[in-house]
Amino acid sequence: MVDRRLLVTKDAPEVRMVEHSYGELKQLLGEYGLQFDLSNSCLLDALPADNDMIPLFGTSIEAADPPEDSPISKKDVLKKLGNSLGGRFTDIRMAMLTMREERQRNLLAKFQSLTKWAATYRRCPKCAAALKMRSSKSGAECVTCQRVYYPTFSPVSITLITDPTNEHALLVRHRGSAGGVFTAVAGFAHTGESMAECARREIAEEVGIEVDSIRSLDMSQPWPMPDSSLMVAHVAVANMDQKISVCPDELETAQWFSRHQVRQAMETTLADPFLKKLPLTLDDRQTLHYIPPAGAIAHQMIRKWVDGKIDCHNSRM
Repeated sequence: MVDRRLLVTKDAPEVRMVEHSYGELKQLLGEYGLQFDLSNSCLLDALPADNDMIPLFGTSIEAADPPEDSPISKKDVLKKLGNSLGGRFTDIRMAMLTMREERQRNLLAKFQSLTKWAATYRRCPKCAAALKMRSSKSGAECVTCQRVYYPTFSPVSITLITDPTNEHALLVRHRGSAGGVFTAVAGFAHTGESMAECARREIAEEVGIEVDSIRSLDMSQPWPMPDSSLMVAHVAVANMDQKISVCPDELETAQWFSRHQVRQAMETTLADPFLKKLPLTLDDRQTLHYIPPAGAIAHQMIRKWVDGKIDCHNSRM
């Protein structure tokens, strides 16, 4: 990453992170006056045994701004740097949403989460002494009290709500989100809650209805923004005759949609994964046009439901 923008493949059909050997990257970055070492890198994985278990590191670099009177903008420099590295720089969130391969998404989530955690944890929360960070960024030890700290994440429930016939789904549009994009209800778990209890509470808080049953979908996704979390998928059943009362601090609208309507939005999203044709008018913003792109767990849940692969009556919780 450079300036918190991720280097990804430029022309490949799927968005992937670009990998270089240590020597290649050192040389290419050196041509732009950039350097990296273990202090701004974190261990992501080890390459397969047939590659002699070579460690895979991610490195995050801050680039200096050009002088004010420079004819070259920083944007131009980063574009040229991206080309030299065999890719292009993109927003981390968009990369997460559009990466189709789960391993790539998980590596990126780990990269972003460890990088941010290592930049935040500099002092011991117990005695305020300095922390000695591991090279991998997988932990930090206090130099005074020897207490060891590890990266943390927050559990999040994300729930697809269906009606008892399993032919309609309740989807929501968050405040500040892209117009016309609807998704599933999600929220952070509280201390002492099970994930099913979290899902039930979040549904009541965000859309004001009670659900009859909740079931785990055995799906999860690490999500690194704004902070590290783990999204755990559920399906819930609720009657459509209940009055929807959205939480105005969280949502703009929540509506029931037929399977056909959701399928149309899914097909639009697959044809336009970067959401380039988002509606601009106020009325269109409240209409279902898109679901989250394929890299989001919400997309995977909704797609399974559209394809008839989620049985909401399998079990009760």
